[in-house]
Amino acid sequence: MSQQLDRETLARLLRAEDVESLSFPELVGLIGDEITDSLPDGVYQVDPRNGDLILFTSARGRRPHDNVPSGEPKVERPCVICQGNTTKIVDAADLSEGFTFINENLFPILYPFDSLERTHGSDQGRAASGLHFVQWTSSLHDKDWHNMPLADCIVVMRRLAAMEAKLLADSESLFPAAEPWVGQTGYRCHGFVSIIKNYGRLVGGSLAHGHQQIAFSNILPRRIMDDARFASERGETFSAYLMRENPADLLVRDYGPAVLLTPYFMRRPYDMILLVRDAGKQHVHELTDAEVAAVAEGWRDAIRAMRSIMPRIGREVAYNVIVHNGPGAGLYFEFLPYVQEIGGAENLGMFICQGNPASVAARLREYMEKG
Repeated sequence: MSQQLDRETLARLLRAEDVESLSFPELVGLIGDEITDSLPDGVYQVDPRNGDLILFTSARGRRPHDNVPSGEPKVERPCVICQGNTTKIVDAADLSEGFTFINENLFPILYPFDSLERTHGSDQGRAASGLHFVQWTSSLHDKDWHNMPLADCIVVMRRLAAMEAKLLADSESLFPAAEPWVGQTGYRCHGFVSIIKNYGRLVGGSLAHGHQQIAFSNILPRRIMDDARFASERGETFSAYLMRENPADLLVRDYGPAVLLTPYFMRRPYDMILLVRDAGKQHVHELTDAEVAAVAEGWRDAIRAMRSIMPRIGREVAYNVIVHNGPGAGLYFEFLPYVQEIGGAENLGMFICQGNPASVAARLREYMEKG
């Protein structure tokens, strides 16, 4: 039998079946003793040249790793998550097989430190405070977006949305209103939620068990700052702009409420962006049922495509998914397969892409048509 987190272990770790039933103070209060030896440094710095954020988390160098390079014999290694060697579970929902669940990251990049009172630009750094959770796509070790029924993927996306909503809507006790930080009139949230997915050892994925990371903090990531600045300067969200300006032949698949495309500025072959047509949406939890279903299907298709294509072109399967939510975004999702290394030109800000957007989009459409 494949590895999995069983129901008995779930019962031992479960503190709430629905994160929406918890108040924010209750959620913070569940942060347990499991992470006392792996707390982050609690500070970050800003690169004055471009606004890049550097968050210092020394303890994460001790994370367990079970990913192995492609080409090595596949040996089933014990999974710490399936063994239940993890933190308290704050949300769980049944799938057609097993369940999806959310708990705190055992090696968090953020922690709810008591004070944000530190001198900006000091040697110590700026104060970083918050929470860091992990959503495990399935309790079954070998199940993830690419090989789960669409109905299960929709459940996973709904629970991700519920976690985002809980963190943003009920967090006044931890952070002040975010509007002054971003200069976006009417942006009433407290703190910022960052959602990413790392798969593969080459792109930061330490564990093979499929998961998404959810970080909540006083820190606005640079890419979200870029979205906010774009909206402020252009008078429209980036997603609205791209929906209008991206060439029609770069469309990969239309889901109705959302579209998957190859961006005309593709930095690496097989980069994809999933846009929500309603460019006024800023967060996952604002999506309608139809939009959630479209986004979940887009995630599944894009991840299936990356996992299928990368071995065919001689690349180890490794990819990131980045959620662009928050002020100015016009909700969209980036799928970034690791098909080409970063070189000196890229570190100067000049990307050399070993592919052509039109050819890549055509290959992606052909792959998806074949299923």
